[in-house]
Amino acid sequence: MSTLFIGGSSEIALKTAKKLKNIDQMGRFRNPVYKKNFITKNYSQKNLVSVFNKIKFRYDNIVIFNGRYSNSFITNFNKKDFDDALNINLIIPLQIAKIIIDRKILKKNGAIFFTSSIATSKNNVGNAYYSIAKNSLELAGKILAIEQRKRGVRINIMSIGAIKNTMGMSVIKYLNKTAQKKIKFINMSKVVNKIEKYLKNKSINQKKINLDD
Repeated sequence: MSTLFIGGSSEIALKTAKKLKNIDQMGRFRNPVYKKNFITKNYSQKNLVSVFNKIKFRYDNIVIFNGRYSNSFITNFNKKDFDDALNINLIIPLQIAKIIIDRKILKKNGAIFFTSSIATSKNNVGNAYYSIAKNSLELAGKILAIEQRKRGVRINIMSIGAIKNTMGMSVIKYLNKTAQKKIKFINMSKVVNKIEKYLKNKSINQKKINLDD
């Protein structure tokens, strides 16, 4: 099973790579946990194409981890911040997927996994722009899966649950106390095992995978 992580600097990505041992990464920083590191200065279209041109290998799976959390409220709407959130959490992942498909970097019946967040379903207040972008990514992923179904490319969404770290606490802090008590923080080891299971599954397609189930 050959796998490429894009933007693989998150705790979950690193722990998954450490366990599986044979994962490559494309990102801004080199990390020894990955078998190969393809470094990009940024995620502009030009730089992405340049780095992808260096990849002469076809993968079974490519997981797009790109995204960035931010606190925001629709009441305090700011176009610049909104555009920034959409670019990082929606547009860049879709640009990456297009390059992957156009350049046939996946093996036949290979899979692209977008990553979503608990913020799309558990709490939107206080995370407005991030939540809108991730919800849009989920919808785009479903549409792309249908478009690519006959071309031998599978598309899935992995929704990561609440992580007990700074970002995770920010996502849920605007919930009322009753709702906060109902949040179950993910067990990192179990989530890594689930990711491994889904990466090995060569039939799963058009699915939203909730890693906190």
